[in-house]
Amino acid sequence: MPFLVHIATTTPPHRYSQEEVRTMSRELFRTSFRDIDRLLRTFDTAGIEWRHFCRPAEWYIQGRPFSARNAVYQEEAVALGTEAARTCLTQTGVDPRAITDLWWVSSTGLATPSPDMRIAQRLGLSGKIRRTPIWGLGCAGGAVGLSRGLASAAADPDAHVLVVVVELCSLTFLARDQRKSNLIATVLFADGAGAALILGDRAYERWSKRVQERAGSSGAWEWKGSHSIHWPDTEDMMGWEVGDDGWRVVFSRDIPEFLRRQKREHFAPAEETIDHWVVHPGGAKVLAAYEEVLGLNQESLESAHETLRQYGNMSAPTVLFVLKDLAERRSLRSGDRTALLALGPGFSSERVMLQWR
Repeated sequence: MPFLVHIATTTPPHRYSQEEVRTMSRELFRTSFRDIDRLLRTFDTAGIEWRHFCRPAEWYIQGRPFSARNAVYQEEAVALGTEAARTCLTQTGVDPRAITDLWWVSSTGLATPSPDMRIAQRLGLSGKIRRTPIWGLGCAGGAVGLSRGLASAAADPDAHVLVVVVELCSLTFLARDQRKSNLIATVLFADGAGAALILGDRAYERWSKRVQERAGSSGAWEWKGSHSIHWPDTEDMMGWEVGDDGWRVVFSRDIPEFLRRQKREHFAPAEETIDHWVVHPGGAKVLAAYEEVLGLNQESLESAHETLRQYGNMSAPTVLFVLKDLAERRSLRSGDRTALLALGPGFSSERVMLQWR
């Protein structure tokens, strides 16, 4: 089976406190809601302290057209994706020319050719790499990207797979959209990027031997399978509504309650013991619903809560931040099993099972 050997993450430079974003949101929405101060209390219960954006706050307030915002996406998605990928390769000592497969995941902008083409050129990847761009998975994108990347490495024992996930949620913000859902979006969403290196089993054996000779130890997650769920007649729960000025965010306030109604078996095999949980922190209410349906306490999702606190909801790459935090925060033991979960448009869920080796 293939191995997930490393994750690298990065964020754009513009960092704002939740209080700063709250002040900006009040100015933007105060004429549209008589109960604006009550609605803004959502900032206090979101479990978020900091977020990163690819442009200064005042840039968004000016209400840029879609063409201008998408041009920024094409520039910044390549820059952040390249940074995360280069860090991942450097920290693992893998030659960029050894990469056989490149998976690109993003849903917050458009480009053809897709940004992974320019990332491949900047990294100096082989001209023979197998590229697969994935669009439209939203918050589930990071989990699905890992799942598909691992599956492709399972088919090729010598594979060196690079999964790059970038979302610039701030660029989808519409200053003139005065709906409540847009106000709530200003409470949650942020920008970020992550990259993961996956090796086929033969490639992993060679890499692990080199690392042990150089550093004396190595560790990685072995893939133990993936599982997808798509609930029927739930397409309107999450996604984009396309308009003349861009994409308007769609997400139902019923998502936490919908999650609570599901069975634990939807998210973890009933017969397996799970040592660690990595869930996409869609928000404080989503994490509370996960804790209830999975029978967990808040400490069990410590990495998810901490990622949400430090970065907000960055959509697809957020789950990579959570997995990275888990690896740095916990002393993983050989044999520990981790369930990685994310919800996304469809309405759907992706589960990736990993075992530390």
